[in-house]
Amino acid sequence: MASLFIWMLGISLGIAILVISAAIGQPLLHMAAAALISIVIALIAIRENHDLHAAGASTPKIAASTARHMGFVWVWGALSLLVTYFFILKWHEWFHFFLAFAVAGALCLFIASTLERDAVTGKEDPTMMKVARYLTIAQLVGMVITVIGLLVDGKMTRYLTPRFTDWAANNIFFFGAVALAALSANSLMTSKPKS
Repeated sequence: MASLFIWMLGISLGIAILVISAAIGQPLLHMAAAALISIVIALIAIRENHDLHAAGASTPKIAASTARHMGFVWVWGALSLLVTYFFILKWHEWFHFFLAFAVAGALCLFIASTLERDAVTGKEDPTMMKVARYLTIAQLVGMVITVIGLLVDGKMTRYLTPRFTDWAANNIFFFGAVALAALSANSLMTSKPKS
């Protein structure tokens, strides 16, 4: 697993690129950066998941890794919204989304921490694993709906109309949702629920 320092440095660099591209009014560069950041997080997470499976890691250890990476996506989205809309662009609804993303990120990181403790002590809490699985299913459904909704509503081309300042948020929403959907689907496909 990459160290926390490397993750924070990577997320900070990604946010800086998003903020700079928003500040200079380059929505396509912003979109490309959001896509790249999301894809990299998802690929690293999926690779780590497969490596843990191959090494015979415990179920809580694997679930903790997945929840941690999901938390990183949510935190990246929250911080990107905060910095972009507090300092660069104006959009009235940003703060509600920032709060929701921050809460979702904190929840994922709390679950990851709890599962990691279980893995260290050699315990497996079936109730916690079941809750994590249901949350993953709900997240997958929510993210697929988000991606479809953003495409159907034309939100991904709002940058073409200057009066819409939510284009940066839409890039973060869309590619964050793609990453979370990929992580959720991978987790559900590679884990087997206990009967």
